[in-house]
Amino acid sequence: MTEPTEPTEPGTTGRRMPFRRARARDEDGHDAAVADAAQELVEAVEASPDVELSAAERRRVREVLGGLVTRVTAERALRTAESAAAMSERAAEAATAAGGVPPPRPRLQPFRTGFFGGLGVVVAYVCFLLVDSVKSTLILLLVAAILAIGLDPAVRFLQRRRLRRGWSVLIVFVTLMLALGGIFYAIIPPIVTEVGKLVQAAPEYLASLQNNPTIRGLDEKFQIIQKIEDSEFIKNIGSGAFSVTFTLAGILLDLAIVLILTLYFLGGLPRITATAYRLAPATQRARVTDLGDKVIIQLGGYLSGATIIAVQAGLVAGIFAAIVGLPYPWAIALGAAALDYIPVIGPITIGAAMMLLGFTQSLTIGLVAVGFYICQHLFEAYWLYPRVMRRTVDISAGAVVVAIVIGGALLGVMGALLAVPVAAAVQLIVREVVMPLQERN
Repeated sequence: MTEPTEPTEPGTTGRRMPFRRARARDEDGHDAAVADAAQELVEAVEASPDVELSAAERRRVREVLGGLVTRVTAERALRTAESAAAMSERAAEAATAAGGVPPPRPRLQPFRTGFFGGLGVVVAYVCFLLVDSVKSTLILLLVAAILAIGLDPAVRFLQRRRLRRGWSVLIVFVTLMLALGGIFYAIIPPIVTEVGKLVQAAPEYLASLQNNPTIRGLDEKFQIIQKIEDSEFIKNIGSGAFSVTFTLAGILLDLAIVLILTLYFLGGLPRITATAYRLAPATQRARVTDLGDKVIIQLGGYLSGATIIAVQAGLVAGIFAAIVGLPYPWAIALGAAALDYIPVIGPITIGAAMMLLGFTQSLTIGLVAVGFYICQHLFEAYWLYPRVMRRTVDISAGAVVVAIVIGGALLGVMGALLAVPVAAAVQLIVREVVMPLQERN
């Protein structure tokens, strides 16, 4: 009798099916058999006169079969490793049950572990010192980057009006410089004038205090005026003036650095973001790009919301100053709008200034200014600010307050200024990345 032959596919000219040949091989050559079977299947498809494939389709067939071979090989290796681990565990259990000695475990090396652990602590501490030494510079870079991202919507608005990006950046930056120049011109001259008047009138104030019967009686008992003249505060007025001058010079220098960096970041923002996105792996680049664009939109929304709140504060402060008769209402309005960009600290500063100006006019105006400032601050901090930020930055009202408190405690004024955009970015990353991972797990 003749042995039955294995079935063949039509058009393969008597070729045996490759998967039957793979099953006939020994188990140890399973991986090589799968690879040979895949190759034979490709050759059979290409040699068949009934199947016409283009070059792209043939390449696709090879890729699919190659992926299949890789997957089968990986699963084979995984099963082999699991079988070896199970056999090892069973052998150890059998040896223990028979009274034998289990295989020795790897010995710990305390010296090496302690040495490398201590070295890691030293390296981490050195990195901390390096970052701490350039902390102020990093904060300036972060402020400039956030300011550039916040101004980018205005630049893109001009670009949609068929202006080149260079001209759009120039127009937006010049507008920013003019606004800052107007604020300084409205605020600094009144301050210089009032301080000069105070210095000139100080002797007259002291003489009037000495001529007051009540003050004269207290001075005879406690020598108040003599103690004031001999106090360290009066003696250090000159050095204090120099320190204030240096502080103001440092603030102006930091402001100039921030403006220069803002111009650079604003001009090259598309290239900077594109380069940053290329650092991500190619398989995750689309996701990283989408997430980065959302973070940039959040930061731009923060500056828009802060501008709305600052304009409100400036209008309310200027109108109140004009109604009650405070001097320099324009300076008060522009100062309130500028300082309101700094959460918590800015409103307190402008409120204290309005209160002092009110007391220079009369006791009644001073008390009215105190009441107005308290109401305005409560309205802005606990009602207006959280609601505006929730709409423009998509962050909850409670998160806004907590972020400002934590940022102010960590980095002071700069921390309070950067708290809301950083909190919005962190909340977006948690919502878009961390939560989906937890749901999948």
